Amino acid sequence: MKIFFTRNGIRTLIQLSILGVSIYWLTKVLVNPELFVDFEQYCPMGGIQSLFTFLQNGALACSMSGMQLILGIALLVCVLLFSKLFCSYICPLGTISEWFGKLGRKLKIQFTINDSWDKVFRIFKYALLSLTFYYTLSSNELFCKTYDPFFALVSRFGYDVIPWAATIAIAILGIGSTIIPMFWCRYVCPLGAISNLFKHIYVVIALVVIYLVIYLLNIEVSWIYLLIILFVAGYFFEAILPERSKSIQMMKITRNTDSCIDCNLCSKKCPQGIDVASLEVVNHADCNLCGDCVGSCPVSNTLLINNKNSFRWMPILALAVFVLGGIYLGTKLELPTVDMKWGSQEEVAQSKFIEYSGLKNVKCYGSSMSFVGQMKRVPGVTGAATYVNSHTVKVWYDTTATSSAVVKKALFSPVKVHIKDGIDSLKYAIIDVKVYNFFDQMDVFYLDQIVRQDGNILSFESSFGEPVNIKLYADYNINLDSLKNSIERKYVSLKSGDKEYQQSINFKVADINRTKRYVRGIDLKRGMFLSYKRTCNNYKSYPKDQIVSFEMTFDTYPRNEQMMQYVINSVATKDTAVVGMVTYYKAQPTLRVYIVKDKTDPQKVADLITEEKLTITYDNGIVEKIDNPYTFK
Repeated sequence: MKIFFTRNGIRTLIQLSILGVSIYWLTKVLVNPELFVDFEQYCPMGGIQSLFTFLQNGALACSMSGMQLILGIALLVCVLLFSKLFCSYICPLGTISEWFGKLGRKLKIQFTINDSWDKVFRIFKYALLSLTFYYTLSSNELFCKTYDPFFALVSRFGYDVIPWAATIAIAILGIGSTIIPMFWCRYVCPLGAISNLFKHIYVVIALVVIYLVIYLLNIEVSWIYLLIILFVAGYFFEAILPERSKSIQMMKITRNTDSCIDCNLCSKKCPQGIDVASLEVVNHADCNLCGDCVGSCPVSNTLLINNKNSFRWMPILALAVFVLGGIYLGTKLELPTVDMKWGSQEEVAQSKFIEYSGLKNVKCYGSSMSFVGQMKRVPGVTGAATYVNSHTVKVWYDTTATSSAVVKKALFSPVKVHIKDGIDSLKYAIIDVKVYNFFDQMDVFYLDQIVRQDGNILSFESSFGEPVNIKLYADYNINLDSLKNSIERKYVSLKSGDKEYQQSINFKVADINRTKRYVRGIDLKRGMFLSYKRTCNNYKSYPKDQIVSFEMTFDTYPRNEQMMQYVINSVATKDTAVVGMVTYYKAQPTLRVYIVKDKTDPQKVADLITEEKLTITYDNGIVEKIDNPYTFK
């Protein structure tokens, strides 16, 4: 036990614990693909990027929240006052790099590159840091997620990951760190770059002050130039002057030259390859105060932190304070992902706001901006803010121009959901249900799954109300008490492939009753059919007598989603004489196609419409083939 504590076993235990927790949750996700584990929740790199997007754009990046922002700030303060403790104790990539290095040494395939190449290779992480910040600040999306090895693995190469970039990064992490000590940390890691930059805090402060002076002089200089100069300065002090750290770091490794026996064990044990045995005070930019050199020293009171044996545990204590303190403060702080006002000063001054929680569709910067765009179209609304961590929104409205009821209605999106066809001639019951905690499309999906499992429901539609109004179309023999219990269940069973899991829900039925009205099966089909109308290829430029049309009858079609935009995109791109399409329910689902007379052939257009693969051309020029979701008689 004494050897364990003497030889830095606590650090190894912390590293193993972090990796163990990560592997545990990764295994859970692999077993249950629908299980969501927010690995970004405690990501300081995302928090640092979000800090800059918040300062630059007034919005947090991606799905970041106050938690990540506080942890990012905590990491930077920890680097300033102590060292890169996150890198040495917590970072999974740092741990993996270190262990791959030990494997390389055992296999005798590891070598250290010379100083000249070391200086060249260090350029790469600052170049990657520059690209990461540029694209993150430009788009408010975390660019690091596209290539980060850890995120790629825990997300199973999810939507945000660029597969080829992440694969290269994983290969560099594994192979590079095996043959060259700490290759990822030294030459690739952008978090390592920004940490080393903040070790030279006086340089950072001086450059930022110069930029602010230029800004106050009304000289327009893009923030991009400041970032470039900062990163160039960081590279210079790391690669050219690595042992002259201009920091306010309170703790450093010190060597007592009087008692040192020059065994060089400290240099051999240093994961970063620093020649500790030649230094009295370790100011090297790569030192992250891991303590391996201290633990390897065979002579008491020779290699210490600040020449004090009692400081041996200070890095661990400091790390614990910053991490736990950051998590605590992060739970108390929730910053808006987006907070925008667009009304005049007078309108904003007389505005009130309403707050809604539980909007599960508000989950990142992109969905937040979509929500803001929706609110901008509502007359009288003067601003909106989103909080993705709690799925909450605030909407400000001018009390002289609109009311809270109008704004709440604008927040709501009514839907129609078809579940199964009834018999055309039969009559079906109409059930009115008033439901609390029914907010967005995810709730529509959950209710869909509940009533599908019930088996007696043909369709339902929602309309705004407090509580929300749900109209169910069902068999006449449906039991209302049983239906109410089904809607108010605590969980709904969902499937992903062959896996089944339970999703918690919280619907509350305020009222349920069977109306005296009824609907025939054929009328229900018509009412639930999603109609579509769109013109294209300069439809309005043609005289009406030049436009002719023909009809096609659907055989199968997606019941609850509108995908005709893909059909018209594919067909109208290939044949510019196609100028419009309309769908409606006649005796059966029907498509009417509008074409320019004598410029194309109806049969040719019909052949394009019925192709098995549709060719979609996007605004950015990308072309993609998809399966045709429709078949025709």
